[in-house]
Amino acid sequence: MKVWAHRGSSLIWPENTALAFRLAHEAGATGFETDLRLSKDGQIVLSHDAELGRFGVGGVEIAARRAAELTTVSIPSPDGAHRDQLMLLETLLSTYPEKDYIFDCKIDDPALFDALAALLERVPIGSCPWFLTWSAAADRAVAARFPKSPIFARERATRAWGFASLFGLGRLLEPPNPILSLPVFHAGLPVVSRRQVASLAHRGKTFIGFLVNTEKDLARARAIGLDGILSDRPDLAGRLGG
Repeated sequence: MKVWAHRGSSLIWPENTALAFRLAHEAGATGFETDLRLSKDGQIVLSHDAELGRFGVGGVEIAARRAAELTTVSIPSPDGAHRDQLMLLETLLSTYPEKDYIFDCKIDDPALFDALAALLERVPIGSCPWFLTWSAAADRAVAARFPKSPIFARERATRAWGFASLFGLGRLLEPPNPILSLPVFHAGLPVVSRRQVASLAHRGKTFIGFLVNTEKDLARARAIGLDGILSDRPDLAGRLGG
């Protein structure tokens, strides 16, 4: 079972930083999921948020600052015990070209996808990246520039499918995307069954469980035969033989 580290080891370390990804790598993560935004000068910066107020860094908007300035900004871990700087996607890919990647594209500006295509020409990675997007425009941009890369179903379709799956009716609302993702539990109830996962695999689809951050989640993911998991705790999966 593959393990994608969600923003690195982000439950313990500062998310989307070199520290978080290094610790995820050392924990055995097979891939990384990260968030893409553009700096003022067109560099791809790893940041979930458009501005950094959540980290106690007021007045810093990713799109309004140059990359050289952004990469000096230090953000804390969830418990405040550790800090590290924001980083560029180019740095991450150059350091870990062998990883599988999921790119969560937080904006649908065509300039982001042009910059990403140019970056992947300069810094090739070992496999086609997968994409999370938030608009039809972003889907079209991915399809035009990365025709071999699959795109996850967007949030609304995924929620509807997940709700139907709780009642054993997942096939009725299953999105057409080749890669799909749901939590393994919702409100303590298992969302998908082993039979459903096997059916997806039989039809050539890939299913990823998120966010698998506890021993209970991990045990369920293994029991139903998931292809992979997205986790803030890749160290947990490594320690328990994920």
